[in-house]
Amino acid sequence: MNSELNDIRTFRSGLSLSEKQLDLLTTILQKLLDTIPARFVLLVDNSGQIVQLKGDFGTTDTAILGSLIAADLAASQEIARLSGEYQDFQMILREGEKTHIIISEAGQSLTFLVASSNDTPIGWARKLIQKAAREIAEVSSQVDQIKQNMDVEATKGELPDLFTDALDQIWKA
Repeated sequence: MNSELNDIRTFRSGLSLSEKQLDLLTTILQKLLDTIPARFVLLVDNSGQIVQLKGDFGTTDTAILGSLIAADLAASQEIARLSGEYQDFQMILREGEKTHIIISEAGQSLTFLVASSNDTPIGWARKLIQKAAREIAEVSSQVDQIKQNMDVEATKGELPDLFTDALDQIWKA
């Protein structure tokens, strides 16, 4: 369990991912990039901090893009809530002359953007993105289980010490 603790990366949003999870996320994004095919894929946490990226971004400032992705999805989620149409794994589609951009929620903590050529069938890309979103959500939720296990293990050693300290305080008073 200690090795899992040592390789966990924590993001501004509070999300924590292990190196193993980050590797799995990279694999999912690369597969999506190759299968659609996409120009690039960018995965961010809810604060807009970059988690992983794949593809050719050219001169695009990915830090700014990450912040905009998170803000765009947050605004769209609130619109959906207010209109009574909210559901898990929300998607936003932007059709351009040369590129289609799809932003998708991937669980509670992650969002990703996929940019593909406008000749990619949108329905095809949408289905692949939905599948990837569920896979990403599953991978990112695994850290919660790791943390719960570590908390239980930590408590096992601390509880007897707390009782001993409390009893010592009673006898000293």
